[in-house]
Amino acid sequence: MKLLLSICIGLLLVCNLAQAQFVFYFQPEVYGRSIDGLGSFQVQNLTGSPLKGQVVITVRETVSKSAIVTITTPVTNISTGTANFQRNVFAGSFFKFSSNGYASIVNQTKNFPPGQYEFCYRFINADKQADDYENCFDAEIVPLVPMSLINPSDGDKICQKRPVLSWQPPIPFSSSMRFRLLLTEKKEGESIENLLVNAPLLLLDNITTTTINYPSSHPDLKEGKTYCWQVIAYQNNVVMSRSEIWEFTVQCSEPGKQSIPDSYRELKILANGNHYIANRALKFSFQNNYNIKKLSYAIYDLGNGMKKIKDLPDVSLVPGLNKIDIDLTEMDLQVGKHYLLKVYPFNEPDVEVRFIYEDKDIN
Repeated sequence: MKLLLSICIGLLLVCNLAQAQFVFYFQPEVYGRSIDGLGSFQVQNLTGSPLKGQVVITVRETVSKSAIVTITTPVTNISTGTANFQRNVFAGSFFKFSSNGYASIVNQTKNFPPGQYEFCYRFINADKQADDYENCFDAEIVPLVPMSLINPSDGDKICQKRPVLSWQPPIPFSSSMRFRLLLTEKKEGESIENLLVNAPLLLLDNITTTTINYPSSHPDLKEGKTYCWQVIAYQNNVVMSRSEIWEFTVQCSEPGKQSIPDSYRELKILANGNHYIANRALKFSFQNNYNIKKLSYAIYDLGNGMKKIKDLPDVSLVPGLNKIDIDLTEMDLQVGKHYLLKVYPFNEPDVEVRFIYEDKDIN
């Protein structure tokens, strides 16, 4: 029995040693977003001699158990040591896509939609008597910028029984992407998620734009009622992104309480991605509790891959409450485009505020 156990342990050690003689290195979080990125990997050949063979890369979405693509490189020589795999060899590979929604999107866009993926790299030795080697890597692919709602704002009170509903699409965005809008009345004691899925008051599908009027074929929304809504982006029946669930109330009895365009908004209220129109300037109040002399902030272009806007003006602070005006007219912003303000308070969490830039006179 001891002899048998020793033999088994020895075989296991030999197998592990053989497996470690050829290793793939791949960073799926960085390079797993696109087909081209799959060619950015390293091989480590510790066998002591050059090897000749092919690399086969297989990708599948693990939740739906959908095979996506199999990539087979030409036969190539692998030198000893560690090196990047040759890009010209990867470019000459044979790409075989599966027949499903995920594979169709990847074939069309060369990018992987959001999902849970397994990336497997296998070396097939040209010498049929020699060992093959394989390493697999798991990663979750998420949108660079997720879907976000714009109007009505979360918690807003509006005097419109057929409101205009608008949202920002996820990034990256494809022209073949479609949207599904769900809206329902908020009721005490019932899960909003279930109401939106099982019994929405309004369900609009196959939307091609990011702004839509409440349809005239549906009854008016009711005064004093609170409604919840969500938008889902999909492509080839694959969900690309889901917005948060926001709520608004139809209230016309107190028009005097509607926000004034020139008012200073409290910055903490605009946290969690609320969206507003910034007409030539960003106006907000900021509580300086630590006697900081200058506001630490940045502005990013959401429609241009989160490109950072340069040459922002300095904003001086005084202790206590500050009413801040940031002039946007000299920043080369585009009217109607989406931007992100990030404020970095001292010793407190960062605050993000999405806004749409406008440049017009107020009557």
